[in-house]
Amino acid sequence: MNHSTPCPTFSDAITVGAWIESESYQAEGLQSVVSKWRIGTSFNQFDAYDASATDDLDTRGFFGAVFDGRYVYFAPQSCGGSPPGQHGRVLRYDTLGEFASSSSWNAYDASETNGLRTRGYYGAVFDGRYINFIPRTDGVDLHTRMLRYDTQGEFKSPISWEAHDAGHGMSCQGAGFDGRYIYYCPGYAEVRTSDDCGFMLRFDTQGALNDPDSYHLYDAGSTGGLKVGCFDGAVFDGRFIYFVPLGVAGGMLRFDTQGDFNDGDCWQAFDAGEISGLRMGSCVGATFDGRFVYYVPYAGSVAVRFDTRGNFTDPVAWSAHDVAGTGGLRTCGYDGAVFDGRFVYYIPFWAGGDTRQGFHGEVLRYDTQKQFSDGDGWQAVDAGRTEGLASVGFNGGAFDGRFIYMAPWRRGTDDDNNPMAHGNVLRYDTVGRNATFSLRAADFGHNGGLCGAVPGPSFLVNTEKGVVSVRANRMLSPGRHHLAGVYDGSTVRLFIDGEAVAEQQGSGKIQNCHANIITGELEGGTGRFPGRIDDVRVDDVARDAGAIADQLKGLI
Repeated sequence: MNHSTPCPTFSDAITVGAWIESESYQAEGLQSVVSKWRIGTSFNQFDAYDASATDDLDTRGFFGAVFDGRYVYFAPQSCGGSPPGQHGRVLRYDTLGEFASSSSWNAYDASETNGLRTRGYYGAVFDGRYINFIPRTDGVDLHTRMLRYDTQGEFKSPISWEAHDAGHGMSCQGAGFDGRYIYYCPGYAEVRTSDDCGFMLRFDTQGALNDPDSYHLYDAGSTGGLKVGCFDGAVFDGRFIYFVPLGVAGGMLRFDTQGDFNDGDCWQAFDAGEISGLRMGSCVGATFDGRFVYYVPYAGSVAVRFDTRGNFTDPVAWSAHDVAGTGGLRTCGYDGAVFDGRFVYYIPFWAGGDTRQGFHGEVLRYDTQKQFSDGDGWQAVDAGRTEGLASVGFNGGAFDGRFIYMAPWRRGTDDDNNPMAHGNVLRYDTVGRNATFSLRAADFGHNGGLCGAVPGPSFLVNTEKGVVSVRANRMLSPGRHHLAGVYDGSTVRLFIDGEAVAEQQGSGKIQNCHANIITGELEGGTGRFPGRIDDVRVDDVARDAGAIADQLKGLI
């Protein structure tokens, strides 16, 4: 497609609408309908903020973050020290506020919810209403004490929080989400001949949190005759959930969500220990660009990806590239990744070896428009002293459509070899002033590498303060639909077939830019829409529901 169209100058109002038709609305595949959105290429737009004492709480040490359309939630893990100080203090950032202002940040201590010791989590899933935190360890025991927050309630109100002990002696490390089920990635088991756990725990978000029937357990540890277990993160490609191997290097595993969870034939395993002559190590987190799944090297430098158009057990579908030395930096050891519509960003963590000096801030990125094994497609920047802060040692992150937020974890160890956690959030601006709006038929919620969501259709408006957005949190059915996004300077709304399906508060003057208005993809060739787009309208006024209905009828 790639058709451009004239563009008005915007102030604080915009309406974007179009008819679309497709038989393949792909969950987790970014599909742009009409956009004025250009991904930046400068790779120098970093800032950082010390959130370590938010609301007079010790808010250091987080594993992963997730975005709900307005807020970024950081999953509580440990503030370090000896014994390990696992905590339940959830940190939240309001993306409509100033990043460097303490008023934009809040924290809530959920450490004792419903009488349970709810501490030590690893990642989170937004299911359209609840933020579900993934249980790991409270510092004493591995646990499956589920914790979730109702986004329709007040953040600091105890009645907005709920917990339930699912009763399994195991840890979980990140999760995948297919729009209904949460797939908890098994880490370690307390009672097993091996510490690596292959027991897959699944929760039905349509059931009650405290109903045992909402949970199912399946042992995938010997899928395909291979030993697999101890995973760290998962990603969804619209059909399959891919689990990221930490304990068994190269032990790839995926589940077909169109099949029976307890049917071994719906599970596949593959030994990717050596790809293209390179030895794959342990991984933490993955991301997806609409075609390829990218596995993130933990304490190593061999990046691996899988082509979802190929056979999972066919070595030809797999590629590897040693990223060591990119940009003249060490570029070794990452923890999660983010896809912005063109680039895959690898979140810096630990290079391995020295626990005092090995934690780093060398952000690595790959240009998906270039060959994976070509060094020219890779760049790296050392952001380890952004704003004068120790911006190193991150664990996953979140993406709001413009900014990448990296979750702060460790900056090293003290003289007694105890971990030193920090609360310095590193942020990267992927578009700056190069974007105005983007109306999408589908968007990618499994960003950051350890967390999950399924946004479905979305509408993003880039303001001079930041991006305001809204999303349906459900996928479109195959066929013909009308999409419309409206922003009036105080609220952004999304309409599907004339019905207002979601809205979000937001303010700020719209950022005008020199990017082209393009249908069917983002400028630069990413976010391709696999179907037909008709009757595109971009107006510098905020249309009401009646006008949207008239557009459906062809009256305007």
